[in-house]
Amino acid sequence: MRSMRVLWGAAVVSAVCVSPVVFAADADEGGLQEVVVTAQRFNSTVQDTPISLSAITGAQLDAAGITSVEGLAHEVPGLSMRSAGPGQTEYEARGLASSGGSAPTVGFYLDDVPLSPPATSQTGKVVIDPNLYDVDRIELLRGPQGTLYGSGSMGGTVRVITNQPKLDTFEGSVQGTLSDTQGGGANGGGNLMVNLPFGDTLAARLVLTDTYRSGWIDRIALNPFPLDAGTSTGRGNVLAAPVQSVFKNVNTEHLDGGRFTVLFKPNDDFNVVTTVLYQHMGMGGYDEFDDPPGSHYLAHYEAGNQGETVDDWFHYYSIEATLNLSFADLTSTSGYFQRHELQTQDASESISFFAGIYPYQTLPFSEVDITRQFSQELRLTSRGDGALHWVAGVFFSDDSSDWDEYALTSNPDFASTDPNTNGVIYSGDQYYRVRQTAGFVDGSYAFTDQWKFSTGVRYYHYSSTTNVFGVGVFAPTPDGSTFVDSVASSGLNPRFNLSYSPNGDLNTYLSASKGYRPGGPSYGPFPQLNCGGGTPPPYKSDSIWDYEVGEKAKLFDNWLTINSDVYYIKWSNVQETVAVPCGYTFEANAGDGRSYGPEVEVNAKLSSNWSLAASASYTNAQINHPSSTFIAAVLTNPVLGGIPGCESASHCSLPILNVPKEAASLSLIYTQPVLSDDTLTARVTDNFTGHSFDQDYQFGVSLPSYNLASGRLGLSSDKWTATLFIDNITNKVAELASNNTQFQFNIPQMSRISTNQPRTFGTEVNYKF
Repeated sequence: MRSMRVLWGAAVVSAVCVSPVVFAADADEGGLQEVVVTAQRFNSTVQDTPISLSAITGAQLDAAGITSVEGLAHEVPGLSMRSAGPGQTEYEARGLASSGGSAPTVGFYLDDVPLSPPATSQTGKVVIDPNLYDVDRIELLRGPQGTLYGSGSMGGTVRVITNQPKLDTFEGSVQGTLSDTQGGGANGGGNLMVNLPFGDTLAARLVLTDTYRSGWIDRIALNPFPLDAGTSTGRGNVLAAPVQSVFKNVNTEHLDGGRFTVLFKPNDDFNVVTTVLYQHMGMGGYDEFDDPPGSHYLAHYEAGNQGETVDDWFHYYSIEATLNLSFADLTSTSGYFQRHELQTQDASESISFFAGIYPYQTLPFSEVDITRQFSQELRLTSRGDGALHWVAGVFFSDDSSDWDEYALTSNPDFASTDPNTNGVIYSGDQYYRVRQTAGFVDGSYAFTDQWKFSTGVRYYHYSSTTNVFGVGVFAPTPDGSTFVDSVASSGLNPRFNLSYSPNGDLNTYLSASKGYRPGGPSYGPFPQLNCGGGTPPPYKSDSIWDYEVGEKAKLFDNWLTINSDVYYIKWSNVQETVAVPCGYTFEANAGDGRSYGPEVEVNAKLSSNWSLAASASYTNAQINHPSSTFIAAVLTNPVLGGIPGCESASHCSLPILNVPKEAASLSLIYTQPVLSDDTLTARVTDNFTGHSFDQDYQFGVSLPSYNLASGRLGLSSDKWTATLFIDNITNKVAELASNNTQFQFNIPQMSRISTNQPRTFGTEVNYKF
């Protein structure tokens, strides 16, 4: 199968060529390209929309070589991420980390359907990694969005908006990619799109994808696995231990899937769009290396040969119907998806360390996470180009997450801890369900040609229920026990925005908005072994007030745009994950926090040939008033030396995890007509991500800053395009996160650090028909 995918990519490469599209500017003598968005539920350009917003079209994504939302996170200000590779990424905006709680801080939409991540999986609030081939655009809205989007979001919203079927038009495109990763191997794959009209009222659009990425992380089995020389417990020097076997480049990835959309439009006043999407992502291992020994070795060391495969299946169905009522459009959006994740990890070190049973032996620990969501939104959106625009609607969602864990051993030493466990280290089933109901209204009124005021409010009610069963050596009761808990809450979230536009080239605004995130029930008692017993309490909703002032300016006949803002966020009852000394974690309210900083985007057409795109942000995010219970839990681990500003329980200001203080991106693009109708385009990009903190066994693991540079050179004609590219030019090994896939137990001797793909050379080709 791998050879077939590589050959498919090679076949398309040998047959076709690529057209790069300038990221910041049109290729003609006009000004910069204006991107039309629907962020406020009606058509407007980015420059005319008085909120903090970034938008990138599908053509611009292709030109920049961005194939995933994870790649986009480096290009836009205010968006950060915590990732362990494809399908294992959670997103944060403006310093509002998603590491705690059961809900993300950033809403993620595919068209108009929210895609909620798993509620309880310890891999994090990770969303799917959707294929970005044939998308119309991606919009990133910073700040709370509950008055415009029924699902609500506390820190921001990412919208992936796909291309819809076209009536009376037959068209298609094909893309092939072939590349090679340094220290890894060949990568290849392709995408196909076909638009099929059926008469004047019906059309269908089909998108297919099949891609393969080679790995670069080794799995090394040691025999015997070394113990620490000083304590005879825990990890010793793995570099000096006898190597039993080496499995090269295990973290391969294969993604295949398809999207099928049907448009039925019997007249200009009514249409129905139905979408079905299937996607499967399979990995041979995680994009993680062990520390120690560190990034120089890019390997995971085991006591045996335990594969760590990841499989992620996603099924999605939606129906959107729109009816013109003359004064407004009535839109009904129904969505359902099921996501099934299956992962297995090597738990030999963590289980032996906390049980005190040596020598190490192979011990697989498996997780199955099935997430289901049904959502329904019904909204009215005003029509016309008058001074008043408004949106009103209701929303309902029913999310469930069924998280199962299982580990079994034949080691007789574990039976001595409790003979009734029959070799079961832990078997748990945690069912989590969240139901949300909301009503929202938002309106804007231009009371002069220059001044506009908008406001809105969202009412919400949610209820969360959990049912946990556990049995085994590490269960609260080895013979089996069940724990049930539930919480519920409701409230109002308002929004206010005042904008002033003295002319068509300047738009300024001042806004204040409130957002929230649901709280959750307790996850049940701690495991039996050395966690001390007890049950963590439920955690409350957290909420923010986001205050910001911003501007959007067009200069020199729209050859230069500067969009910037400064925000201050007050965060109450911050939800955070607490790691305790027994390797277990629980969710808690860590206290109150704040985040502030500037964000700026600059696009410039320097000449008819040269253009530039740049962005930067500074984020100062802290829990500046931590709760006494949270500090007490954190201080039970020896971590004070790793957290600047936290010298004692009475004087402690903790960093918000997974948030880099500084981030910047710079792209320089050159275009030149060649031959008769062809265009040569060159592009170089450098992305900088600043220092941040994460946690594994300890709170406050330091992750250093890094730069990732890339380059592209392409030749385009009317239908054929061809591009040569190099990603990660300097072959930088970046540390993206620590232990964010750890669904067993954290240990003090070793972290697993997520990293990026090494230097990769390749070619990408497209043909349109």
